[in-house]
Amino acid sequence: MSQQNTLWSVPEHSGDPRVRVFRCLFAPPDESESMEVDAYAVITDRFVALLDTLLCPEDMAFVIEQLHDVLPGRQLLVINSHADWDHAWGNCYFRQHGQATVPIIAHSHCFTRLNSPEAQVELHEYQQQYTVFPNVVLTPPTITFTQGLTLHGGDLTLELLPAPGHHADHIAAWIPELQLLLAFDAVERPIPIIGDKNGVLPMRDTLERFLNLHPQRVLCSHGNTTTVTMVEQNLAYLRNLEQHCQLALHQQTPTEEEIKHGAALINYPFQEVIASMPDPKEDPFYTGVHDHNIACMLQFLMSQTA
Repeated sequence: MSQQNTLWSVPEHSGDPRVRVFRCLFAPPDESESMEVDAYAVITDRFVALLDTLLCPEDMAFVIEQLHDVLPGRQLLVINSHADWDHAWGNCYFRQHGQATVPIIAHSHCFTRLNSPEAQVELHEYQQQYTVFPNVVLTPPTITFTQGLTLHGGDLTLELLPAPGHHADHIAAWIPELQLLLAFDAVERPIPIIGDKNGVLPMRDTLERFLNLHPQRVLCSHGNTTTVTMVEQNLAYLRNLEQHCQLALHQQTPTEEEIKHGAALINYPFQEVIASMPDPKEDPFYTGVHDHNIACMLQFLMSQTA
């Protein structure tokens, strides 16, 4: 395993032994910021589903080794929550002679993204910059859907739900028997990441649908949280963001340059966003995410009045 990438299991994080959590720490030695991302294995009577494949095939080699006790006699399935590099680049572990060796399930737009020239450019850049990715080969899903897909495992049901907002291909997984929601990047602590201006309404709708499921436990890919409160806080953040942006737009029409400095423009600094959260901490990454979300919201609202 590269010094930039560490992987371990997180017992009890899911609340049920049939859902195992694997956490990857990506910490480039020449950079101050690191990132943690979670993936999941759902073990049913009929199949084992790997939900997300993390950064590289070496990550999946570790996960498969950890699952050696439950794989015999069960179908192995792979599910991608979306096509981002930290969620789907481990797909190629399940590739031989140019073909996927197990079913890889995802939204149809995930197939499009992983086959795009932009994805190849991104992979080349990461391979040039980091030592984690030399063995990554972009491997798209083999089974796709748009409206949803239900997998019946006998003891557990896995409902795959479109959950756009972060990206158009983003999905979530709902396990009704456990009242457990795997939200992936649709929920994040301290704030969610909107993909672009077209993701504003879908992100809000996604969070509202999550709450209508009445989950008892919510797991997300980043942030080490298990509580439904995080969904509520993410939704409240989006609503507050819209109110601040609406007020700012009533006063002026900002230029593109002004939109880049959104927190000052709408008088909604990141410190105010996190002030009511437990153990609030300044974070350069999420400060930037906040400015990005403001830009998305402003561009969306301006497009509605154009």
